[in-house]
Amino acid sequence: MKKRLLLACLTLLSATLYAQNKEYTHGVFWGRLILADTINSKFKWELYLQKRTQSAGTGNVFAEPHFLSVWPWLNYKLNSNTKISVSPVGYFVSEVFFNSVDDVKPGVKEWRSSIRLENEQKLSWFNYSNRYSVEYRLRDLAYNGNYQPNWRVRYQAKIEKPLRNVFSKDKPLSVFVSEEVFIQFGKAVASNPNIFDQNRVNIGAGYEIFKNIRFSASYLNIIQERVSGKEIDNANALWVVLDFENVFSQFKKRKIRQ
Repeated sequence: MKKRLLLACLTLLSATLYAQNKEYTHGVFWGRLILADTINSKFKWELYLQKRTQSAGTGNVFAEPHFLSVWPWLNYKLNSNTKISVSPVGYFVSEVFFNSVDDVKPGVKEWRSSIRLENEQKLSWFNYSNRYSVEYRLRDLAYNGNYQPNWRVRYQAKIEKPLRNVFSKDKPLSVFVSEEVFIQFGKAVASNPNIFDQNRVNIGAGYEIFKNIRFSASYLNIIQERVSGKEIDNANALWVVLDFENVFSQFKKRKIRQ
């Protein structure tokens, strides 16, 4: 109950800010490639390779760059429902949302350390998960090699429903909806008018197209406040994820069988 109340309060805050500010609308494409494998029954590593592009007022979501990252993760399973994940360091290049191609400028380089706790409950009709993340960010905001630090806290609530007998009797099609709220604080954002950063609502579906290869596509709405505190970016994104599991261990298993 407390988690739902927290999410509702944060969502209300983002909606209030959104209603009070000038809005800019954008089209965005997100692409993520995940390479992952198990180390043992408790540990698993993942590597997120991400590329995002934006329309910048052209109507073409691939027109200009928006984001590039290399993000490694190490996951530890506390129990069957809960895992903790650590990313010691990830590299990012982020562009702001551009209103037109005339506004395009180089992206901001960032080094980021993250820790994440995720709990999933498998209920009778659907699966429900809570995800808590804390990030320490170092960004070259002035393009002078002086990286400014700040913290960002994220909370995501997600509902997922496996649907059997859609494409296969053995492999379910999973449909999902999630919402994630971001707040930030620290030196780099000390002059910002409030701690709200952004809100994301995601609706989509995922399916294991081949063994150890999973594909998902979703619609993502992003509400992000600009530094001025008086302007809001409203982005509509197509998010595509291709996930390769057991990248190396699947071949070891084949050798053992042979």
